[in-house]
Amino acid sequence: MLARASKSRASRSKGGKRSHRHTPEQARREILDSAARFLRERPFRDLTVGQVMAGTTLSRPAFYQYFADVHDLVLSLLAEIEVIMHQTADPWISGEGEPIAALRESIRGVVETCIDHGPIIRAVAEAAPLDERLEQAWSSFMARWDDAVEARIIAQQRNGLIPPLDARRIANALNALDATLVIAAFGRHPQGDPKEVLETMHRVWSSTLYGSPPHALMPMDG
Repeated sequence: MLARASKSRASRSKGGKRSHRHTPEQARREILDSAARFLRERPFRDLTVGQVMAGTTLSRPAFYQYFADVHDLVLSLLAEIEVIMHQTADPWISGEGEPIAALRESIRGVVETCIDHGPIIRAVAEAAPLDERLEQAWSSFMARWDDAVEARIIAQQRNGLIPPLDARRIANALNALDATLVIAAFGRHPQGDPKEVLETMHRVWSSTLYGSPPHALMPMDG
């Protein structure tokens, strides 16, 4: 009986958590998911290693096997979101098919990603002006979107689909508008209406780039 009791006590890690065997990938994922849940309810300034690990089955020291600090953790979350968003925005960015339809499909993908991850995007964007590391990460995140949109605008200008305009400035303006809209709509709960956000973004983009409200254009090359 005493041996079983001792074994039971040993099976619990510090803080009363029951120990589990995790692969490195599982442990890292559990930490990321805990941080994401926290940021859905509270700002980045309140995030601590202790609070993150309290939402896991891992001991606090395990955090430092995967992340240097909470900044490193949040930047990893933002990097994951960026990968997803670029994948969902690919139809228009890569020039697939009819431009207006591709644009709508890409915006739909961004909206759907932000429904799932908007609170994390909001947390980073709100903390950026007060934190140098997050400011640099957020600026780089937005700049890469500007690069992608600028490249597509220039390609469609060559095809005669978009009139002469400053591609970089327009890309920057459209992306900044999108960030403002999705953070306002999906950064907190209850979230806004995805259909309304999609329609607003699509109308602004199509009118700005193609000179009129949404309508079909001739298929393009490249």
